[in-house]
Parts: sequence; C-alpha cells; structure tokens
Amino acid sequence: MELRDHQKKAVSMIYQSIREGKKRPVLGCCTSYGKTVIAGHVLKKCQDMGKRGYFFCDRVQLVKQSIDKFYQMGIDFGVKQANHPMTAPYKPIQIASIQTFAKEVEAHNGQLPPIDMAFVDECHTQYEIIKYLIKQYNDTIIIGMSASPYSRGLGLMYNNLLVPATASELLDLDYLCPVRYYVGKHIDMKKIASRGPNAFNPGDIDRETDNDSEMLSGDIIKNWVKLGENSQTIAFSPTQNMSKKLVEKFQAEGISAEHIDCYLDTDERRDLFEAHDKGEFKILSCSRLLNTGFDSPTTRCVIDCYPIKSVTDWVQRVGRILRISEGKEYAIYLDHGDNYSRFGPAEEIVPEELSMAKKGDTHNERDLTKEKKKPKTMECPQCRQAMIMPACKACGYQLPVNDQFYDDGTDLVEATGKAANKKDSIEIKTQFYSELLCHARKKGYSKGWAANQYRSKYDVWPNKIKPYDVSETTSLVKNWVKYQAIKYRASQQQRKAS
Repeated sequence: MELRDHQKKAVSMIYQSIREGKKRPVLGCCTSYGKTVIAGHVLKKCQDMGKRGYFFCDRVQLVKQSIDKFYQMGIDFGVKQANHPMTAPYKPIQIASIQTFAKEVEAHNGQLPPIDMAFVDECHTQYEIIKYLIKQYNDTIIIGMSASPYSRGLGLMYNNLLVPATASELLDLDYLCPVRYYVGKHIDMKKIASRGPNAFNPGDIDRETDNDSEMLSGDIIKNWVKLGENSQTIAFSPTQNMSKKLVEKFQAEGISAEHIDCYLDTDERRDLFEAHDKGEFKILSCSRLLNTGFDSPTTRCVIDCYPIKSVTDWVQRVGRILRISEGKEYAIYLDHGDNYSRFGPAEEIVPEELSMAKKGDTHNERDLTKEKKKPKTMECPQCRQAMIMPACKACGYQLPVNDQFYDDGTDLVEATGKAANKKDSIEIKTQFYSELLCHARKKGYSKGWAANQYRSKYDVWPNKIKPYDVSETTSLVKNWVKYQAIKYRASQQQRKAS
C-alpha cells in the first residue's frame, strides 16, 4: 500500500524522533489521516528486521478495522482478542485488544511478552496496562496515536508531539470532507455550572435537558428535515434516556432511527453498525458511545445536543463525519449543544504540546492547542451557516467593520482604520509591513502593493515604518490576505446580484 505524502512525512518524523532519543512520540493527527496505515508501514519494517511489534486498540470495532488494513499491507500478524479466530501468538506482529492484553498480563502475574516496538491507538485514553508497559519497557519504542492528544498527563507517558499535517491542510488536499455547521436551539447554558475547565456539571445538563426535552427534540427534528438532507446520521445526547426519546420522536415522524449504548452485547452493536452503514435506517443515536472509534465514511451528518467543554470531545465528534466517501461533497453538523460557539471549526484546532499536568494540577485542554482563545462566532445572515467573525468561509459574507467586536466589546476583530492604528503596537505594525513586502516579493507585486495594503489596514501610509527583511509570512499577513480575498469575492457576488 503506497503511502501518501503526508503519511510519508509522519513516518519520517517518527524515525527522526527515535534517532533523537525520543522513543515515546505521539502522532497527533486528525481523523482519516491514515494513522493505522502509518503504523502498519512501520511495523512491517519491524517484522522484516525479525523484531516483534504490537498494535494496541481499545475497541472491538478498531481491532476489526486494523485487521482489514494490515491484511491489505501484507503484514504477518496474529490477533489478541477474546476467542478471535486469528489468534496466533507466535506471529511477529500482534493486533491486540487492550482489554484482552491486560487480562493476559494479569494471568501471567504481571509478566509482559517480548515487545520491540508498539503503537497505541487512541493513546489519550491512557489505560493502566499501557502505563505499566511503558514503565516496565522503559527503553522500548512505544508510539502513541491520537486525533485529540489533550488528556491530562499525556506528556508524562510520552515525550514528543508530532503533527505532520493539520486537518485544514488535508482539507485543502481533498483528503477530508468539508463540514457545514448549523446552530439550533439548545438548553440555557447560563443555568449550567462548570466542573473544572474541561467539563460542565452533568447533573445540571441532565436537569435542563429534561426540562426542555420537548423543545429540543422538536427543533432537532425540524432542523434535520430542513438541513440534514436525509443523510446517514449519528446523534449525541446528554443521557441515554434523551437518546431513546429522540429516537422515539424521529420514529413517530416516520424517520428510521435506532438507539445504541454500551449495555447492548457486542453482536447487537455490530449488527446496528452494519445496518446503519448499509443505509437500512437513517439515524443512529447514543450518548457518548460513538464519540471515538466509530469509522463510517458514509455517515454525513451529526446531531449534537450534548454540551461539552472538552476539546477532546469536540474534535472526536466532528471527526466522525470528516472521512471522505463517494458522492459525499460535504458533511453537516447540527449543533444543539452550543458547542460551536465555544470551539469554532474542529478542523482548525491544532495540538501544540502534551500535558505535563499531574493529579491536582490545573489542566485546561485549550491551553494545549495553538489557538487558545474562545472564537467569536455567529450565524451567517446570508447562508445561515455558523461562522467565525468577521467573514463566512462558506459564502464569503463580510460582517460590517463596526459590528466586528471582540468578546470584551472594546476592540475590533480584524480591526481596520483608526481603531487598528491605535490598538496595534509599533512592533506589530513593523512586522506587518515587513511581511507584506515579503509577500509582495514572492508574488511579484510592487512595493506599492504593500504600502497600499498597510494603508487599508491602518488608514495611514507606512512612512514612519522601518521594515526589516523576513523570509516567510506568518498568520499576521496570511489572515489579512485571506480576509481581503473574501471581502473581494463578496463584493463581486453583490455586484452580480445587483
């Protein structure tokens, strides 16, 4: 199986990390990056060298998906999962259910099998058996993989974060499916207390959901009929009871829906997954069960009425619909949990560091991302999709400058004119003009272009600015250029419309 360029880059970064002595890297790649293929490629090399390698999965569904991938790659592997027909402990590579592996180690009084290299899928979960493995095999190469490496203390287990490419970059390459976000009615979040920086009080959510269940379910069904485009859909509810009620409401409207939870046995869950994948019913509803490990490229829509504060939960939920599939031009996220306003597009969230927080330490998942501020969001008045101010990426609508306020209501977002001139320091202005000149050189523009852009931003010419040489532009200029392009497209559309 030929690796794509972004996957080759990931393999290269893994080897580089090992060469530098950092044998416990985390591959922080988004959903549909091809992390299992990357692991298979590296483990195949391990096999060819006569070494023993493990690929750890934490769910039955993930074991099945990994088997399919490894088989295609020609890897000689066995499977460690209860009563699995492919059990073959003598094979050099093992796909292992974490739960089964833990029971085997316990049965052997804590003795671990020989392992030269291991990959741990969904490593943010941090199972005790993996902690034990890392502690006992302190010089063994153990590589974590996660689309959401934000959990507390992950940096105490692993020692290097690798992000070869972001979700936004994969979207540009058409390896991910773009998402349309729509915001619907939700419970009154003013009545919901927080339980730390990453969670709301579940009791408050349950109470308010029960109080507003009729309003919620009515608006959810209306929005799905209007915006869901009759797509294969999964739904998240704060409680099992809410999920079951939602299913009953959909069924009463003649829309096929089923509830799934952890209390169903493995065969029942598998049958529901397969039936939903085949399109035998439209909506598969749960509380949290489908949050991770649910791989269904045909699923195109998410209904989310479960308010969250966790970046991990948000990235994982949106990840359920990012996979591309034939005929799937875009995915749809119906937000009835007010989650988009807290996070913005999940595909623009990028991990920056691993948590070193110990038990009792403050741990805020947002602090581990590159963008640490809560975005300013609204519903686009033109196309009705959720947007981050000041411009809608979907249709190009541009919010009037006077309406572009920050959360504190004092400064302007993407401020221009006198407001920007007053707000920005001389250092920022100098950097901005220097990067404009760099951009002009790369594009073959005249120096006059940079001066005009500076004037558009600050309402004055850069006469007093002494630029310096830069070789690359940062988001300071990249965002400005993108902002101007959106503004121009919007004006062109308005001209055509008139």
